[in-house]
Amino acid sequence: MIRSRRQVWHYPLFQIPLMLMLGCAIIAALSLLLGLGRPPVAVAIAIDYSDSTSGIVRQQEIQAVQSYINQNQTIKKPNAIQIFGFGSDIRALTTDFTTDNEQLKTQFNSSIQQPTLEQELGGGTNLNLAIQQTTNALSTIENRCRELLLVTDGIAQIDDTVIQNAQVENVKINAVIVGGAESDKLQQATRLTDGLYLSAEASNLELLFTQTFFRDFNSNLRWVMFWLSGAFIFLMWTLTLPLDRWLFQGIMGLDMTLAGQIAIGNALFWTVVTLIAIWKGFGIPFGNAC
Repeated sequence: MIRSRRQVWHYPLFQIPLMLMLGCAIIAALSLLLGLGRPPVAVAIAIDYSDSTSGIVRQQEIQAVQSYINQNQTIKKPNAIQIFGFGSDIRALTTDFTTDNEQLKTQFNSSIQQPTLEQELGGGTNLNLAIQQTTNALSTIENRCRELLLVTDGIAQIDDTVIQNAQVENVKINAVIVGGAESDKLQQATRLTDGLYLSAEASNLELLFTQTFFRDFNSNLRWVMFWLSGAFIFLMWTLTLPLDRWLFQGIMGLDMTLAGQIAIGNALFWTVVTLIAIWKGFGIPFGNAC
């Protein structure tokens, strides 16, 4: 009796999920190849100008920032970047957030060559002020993901109110501690704002800026995973009839009604589980690209 039925691929319950699965898979592949779904980003880079970063560490910080700007030229939608230097005080080293990389280079190079810059910033490490001021600057940027990239070798106190303000303004705090020290408070700040926390030697700063932070800020992984998850869900629905006919009825000999219920239940189970996993693990990319 089973053999007299139409083949499973003649039914809409097989055809429609199959077409949707292929559509989702194609979008996921194009996203990987073309960078579809990459979010627009604003980045405030704050580098430590305290006394302890003079010399080689300072040069590595500057070189890392310059490499980030160069990397920014390689994407179709460049990051809007503003650069800050901080010690006991903080100062903007470029005038505003801009996607003009040449303007960034010119302004940044001009600022770091000013002989009074270190004296103006002071020799301390005021992380509270650095995070607060860069958060305030980022809060003025609309329709872009807000990323703070902080480089310091100092371990200083960070007030909870400063971290809470960053959370309210949807600013992700990302930090590199240079020299191998660890800062529990800075780790907490990055964790609570969904940022990255890394500890590294100064010689690795350039690589971290271009290979870790730049890629993370400009990743479309959420978009790719969403469409791959959609392809998986529709695959489960595509398999409903084959499982019903060939496995549950044909091999296991189950009753038609029970076999159909199990097959549909399987598709429903994986739909719910996959949606929960993608929501908890990556988030839904529509409405909030960040």
